[in-house]
Amino acid sequence: MLERIIAPGSYLRGPAVIEKAGQALARLGARACLAGGHRALAAAAPALQEALSSAGVEPAGQVWYGGECCPENIARVATTVKETGADFLIGVGGGKALDTAKGAAWQAGVPLVTVPTIAATCAAFTSIAIIYDREGHFLAISHEAANPSLVLVDSRIIAAAPGRYLAAGMGDTIAKYIELRATSTAAARHLALEGALELARLCYDSILAAGPGARAAVDDRAVTPDLEKVIDAVILISGLVSGLGGDDGRTAGAHGVYEGLTASPLTRSYCHGELVAFGNLVQLVLEGRERGEIRGVADFNRRVGLPVTLEGVGLSPEDGPSLDLVSRAAAESPDMANMPFPVTATMIREALLAADRLGRETA
Repeated sequence: MLERIIAPGSYLRGPAVIEKAGQALARLGARACLAGGHRALAAAAPALQEALSSAGVEPAGQVWYGGECCPENIARVATTVKETGADFLIGVGGGKALDTAKGAAWQAGVPLVTVPTIAATCAAFTSIAIIYDREGHFLAISHEAANPSLVLVDSRIIAAAPGRYLAAGMGDTIAKYIELRATSTAAARHLALEGALELARLCYDSILAAGPGARAAVDDRAVTPDLEKVIDAVILISGLVSGLGGDDGRTAGAHGVYEGLTASPLTRSYCHGELVAFGNLVQLVLEGRERGEIRGVADFNRRVGLPVTLEGVGLSPEDGPSLDLVSRAAAESPDMANMPFPVTATMIREALLAADRLGRETA
């Protein structure tokens, strides 16, 4: 049996799209609870309140998501949704805020609206949640997460966010193709997986072409065709890849390296996609891909402000204990197990250092 949760009910993207979404929101119920990060709520809540008011939807409360997508915060937000009598939940913010909202909506049994305020991952679009502990260590990928009924992407809000978040989204999205190309070699081929692979390649090509222009647009706080193309690649098309690929289109080495990097306290200040971006280079090394391809990805990283060296993710090639810690954690991660060949901690350590050397040559 082929089973896929392919997409949210609706995806709306454009300048001022939130203010125009009143009727779409009203179809989900008469009372709405908002959950998100402090800065994200400050950026999007006024437009959301206007949209809700115009459609006669009553605000049922607003809650901070807690700063980490952990079981405790998911349960707390779900309890708030139930206690306020909200008919649906609106999650606002970046990946961790939206994943918390997805988990909370699942637990509360209510529809979910996602409002990404940065284009750093496809979290707004997917029906999974990445779970961490309170300190930010990766725990699991959870499928107990609501499939969004509506995704609202205001490109003005994305353009006003710091450029590093968009760059992180590009790094995370490039991984879709790099990882799916690897994992699909060991999977039973079917049309949904073939479609996912083609869409992943479209994301990869689109971001390599439009990414530098999109980064420049965000640095200028401007909405441009390049920016909107990258927004759709990061959130919409990347999310479709996850939906179509399902269990056969799993994340792999790049995200395994990410999970390993989160084991070190030295990487705490980096975005998910920034760590994945360096993981892309490491996976390409592990696979023995052509040097020209690896250099091309490293050069792209450098142009948009993504890491190309160990120092770019808070580590040093001379810090043996940290490299050992990261390598062991990456080797034990569930994503690394999706690679089409066995990967050991020794292989990862060597690939980390090789990617670092290539990155230094590019820089």
